[in-house]
Amino acid sequence: KQWYQRRVAITAGNDDSTSKFNLNIMGEGDVFLLHIDFRPYLKNSAGIGPIVLNNRINGQWVSEIRPEFDYGKFKKGQLFKVSARLRRKEYVILFNDEEVGRFPHRIDISKATRAVLYGGSNGFKWVAIDLPDRSGLPLLKSSSLGSIVLKPGSLISARGLYAAQSAKFSVNLRMAVGGDFMIHVDFRPPPHEGKVVLNSMLNGGWQTEIRTDLPSFNNGDVFQVDIYCGFDRFYIYHNFLQLKATFPYRPSFKLGDVKVVDLIGGSNGFYWSEDRVVVA
Repeated sequence: KQWYQRRVAITAGNDDSTSKFNLNIMGEGDVFLLHIDFRPYLKNSAGIGPIVLNNRINGQWVSEIRPEFDYGKFKKGQLFKVSARLRRKEYVILFNDEEVGRFPHRIDISKATRAVLYGGSNGFKWVAIDLPDRSGLPLLKSSSLGSIVLKPGSLISARGLYAAQSAKFSVNLRMAVGGDFMIHVDFRPPPHEGKVVLNSMLNGGWQTEIRTDLPSFNNGDVFQVDIYCGFDRFYIYHNFLQLKATFPYRPSFKLGDVKVVDLIGGSNGFYWSEDRVVVA
């Protein structure tokens, strides 16, 4: 259940004579949003065989997608990792962090409730599963920039999974943990006012807001917010399209003094993925 760039990550110990085994993202009952089935018994003499990708609804499997896979990558007694990463229209399947297949969204990701592991024999053993922490709303992810110094040309990117009727959510550049905001990019979808509010906070007090139109968000979609640092202002992008408003650097703030990226808010199944900072 750790979607998009944060992903379902399964670690297992393998015996090269094992039966098939699979990772599944499931909904209520026997609904499978994603079924990733490794079938080593189908490999040919060169060790190449299919991974079977499918989904199941109303007790019926739908149509399979079978990317080829080199089963020689499994080594007896060695750990491996299978991951499912969520993109806008599809899952990306990874083996030891290398892409091995893709599968389209056939069921809304908001229907997912759990990850389930099946299969394996002859010494095969699932070892660990990396799942998200969805507790503690409003959601908050705080990341120190460490030794990174923002400058003109720097890009801050944050990804999330949108849910209808979510509370407002924001991307923030702050001068310290819990400190002032050089920029606060606050998305306020319905039932809020349907705007993006840009502002800064100095000495604990909010300054003058700049408001612009809210871009389109669809339930269950992955989205990306980018803050580009120009020479005298921030440019904000949603899914690579620039918002109508920019945000000038305000007096008393220096871009190089930003220390923290905070991701705040969201509810009703909304969650933030990881944030990253790319310094040009």
